[in-house]
Amino acid sequence: MRKLYSVLFVLSILFTAQARADEVQKDSLAQNAAVIDKETANLKVSIGGINGKKGEIGIALYENKKGYPLHFQYTYEALWIPLEGGKNTVEAAFEALPPGEYAVSVLHDENGNRKMDRNSMGFPREGVGFSNDQKVIFGSPSFEKSKFPLSAGESKEVAITLDYRKE
Repeated sequence: MRKLYSVLFVLSILFTAQARADEVQKDSLAQNAAVIDKETANLKVSIGGINGKKGEIGIALYENKKGYPLHFQYTYEALWIPLEGGKNTVEAAFEALPPGEYAVSVLHDENGNRKMDRNSMGFPREGVGFSNDQKVIFGSPSFEKSKFPLSAGESKEVAITLDYRKE
């Protein structure tokens, strides 16, 4: 149980730091066609299953297992997208990525404090999601289980459904 608390505490730290780019992307950005060249790749992340209409969605993209999904300082890129207009889905684009293996973690920060709030058992109170539909069971999923390949010239879409633990 102590390990679970430690893992969840570190996961909360993941979303408290400022995003490297700290840009706000609007839905219009996700609708624009991504430009693909022969040496880079593009990734579109579609987040569904959003419960509640307030707060923001934090999306962290990792290029290796170092820090995944707990240490924000090791993300390749991170974005915060405010929820607007009662939408229950959000899309984000990561463009001109070098080929490699990546994994994504997502937090629905309902109260805007940019950290994961936890229940009395240490589980997330807010929605979380991971690539390859990985779930929090007794701890956070590994990079190995969450990773996916991205090749040069490729444009890929990853769908993530948020998981909200019942109290």
